[in-house]
Amino acid sequence: MGHTPKEALENGFANDDVTLTALDPDGVPAGMFGVGQVGNLAYIWWLGTDIVNDHKYDFIKSSRKWTQILTKPYGATFNYVHEENKLAIKWLKFCGANFTRKLDFNNHPFFEFVITSK
Repeated sequence: MGHTPKEALENGFANDDVTLTALDPDGVPAGMFGVGQVGNLAYIWWLGTDIVNDHKYDFIKSSRKWTQILTKPYGATFNYVHEENKLAIKWLKFCGANFTRKLDFNNHPFFEFVITSK
């Protein structure tokens, strides 16, 4: 969406209500994720490293739980995923995301998604 991974992480630290780091069993960062607000809407995000591939089962097992933990205080969270990122779309569906519409950012197709607290 027009940001480098470093810029995205810095933006998260500056604006999120909660920003967390997922660590592998050796304490190496596997990714970062967070939640925050833009006006009266809450956003959720995840930025992973290749280490996630080494711990797929643990990641999948934990991710649905954590999306619900982060979403619950807001009732619902949203964000966007690139249309061609099939793996992320599949994972988001597993986490309970509903895809609401297709948008273009910087001439790239994205899907907006919403995760509702259960």
